[in-house]
Amino acid sequence: MDSWLLERAWSVFWCYVAMVFATVPFARDVVLTLRNTNLLGAAVIGLYAVAVAFVVYHVFFDLRHADWVAFVTVAALISVIAALLLGLEVPEERVHFLQYGLMGLLGRRALAGPAAGRDAALRAIAVAFALGSLLGLLDEVLQGIVPSRVFDWRDVALNAVATGIALALDELLHDRLRLRARPPLQGAGR
Repeated sequence: MDSWLLERAWSVFWCYVAMVFATVPFARDVVLTLRNTNLLGAAVIGLYAVAVAFVVYHVFFDLRHADWVAFVTVAALISVIAALLLGLEVPEERVHFLQYGLMGLLGRRALAGPAAGRDAALRAIAVAFALGSLLGLLDEVLQGIVPSRVFDWRDVALNAVATGIALALDELLHDRLRLRARPPLQGAGR
């Protein structure tokens, strides 16, 4: 990635982080308004529908990803979303997966840098996970400071898990670590 694209990737990442943190003071009011108008569940499902549509479009129309692993990735994503929609009782907690999943992916993109190879990719994934998890903790600390908001360790965990799942699905799709590459068989061709 050339320096201009790298700077752009970092700018997008930090703008997104700033946007997430800037919503802390008034996000609760938005959630309550949506809940009182019976639109909260539809809004959350709509956000997930857009995310799934983006991933499905990316998988089905980018021929570099047209293999069975891409389809497994989409199935895994849909399974995670179904588990979230059915398993989490509080609809706004479902948004953590979108917020911090996207944050992890944007961090991973910014950390890609000019170096290629398995070690650089592994380092980028590890740092993106740590960065997303740390920013998720900071988000909760900010919520603990803001009146009418509370710090919640479960949300810290949700943020970290969301970052990890997004990075794992992204790696499964792109195989930057070359985990799917098979080593040549010993004695082949003799």
